[in-house]
Amino acid sequence: MTIIIEAATQDLVSIWFSLGSLAALCVSFGVPFWAEIIVFVVVSSITLIFTRPLVKKLMDRQIRKTNTDDFIGKRVKVVSDIDKFDGGEIKINGIIYTAILPDDENKTILKDKIVEIITLKGNKVVVREVEEEN
Repeated sequence: MTIIIEAATQDLVSIWFSLGSLAALCVSFGVPFWAEIIVFVVVSSITLIFTRPLVKKLMDRQIRKTNTDDFIGKRVKVVSDIDKFDGGEIKINGIIYTAILPDDENKTILKDKIVEIITLKGNKVVVREVEEEN
């Protein structure tokens, strides 16, 4: 039963008790019931105390920042025209990304214009044209 519970969860919750019950099963032939319970409790406790910290450390899931956080506010050149319906392409750090306009813009941004990255929307980059300063 504990193996079913373990399979249903993402963290190691009951594997320790599975090992204890397996040990109790191995000694169950020819010993009284109270001895099985003692084996179960001792093995479960030992595996829990000594292996849980190690397993917890190995399974620690840290949130990793990606390089996409650095994209916002960056100014880049348009590789292919960006319009309201089809989007276009921009190049960031040598990689071409699909670019779209914000929902409130209807104009087309032509190739070789400079745009600023506003946000990310799924796997697309939302951009707005930068007004040229004279």
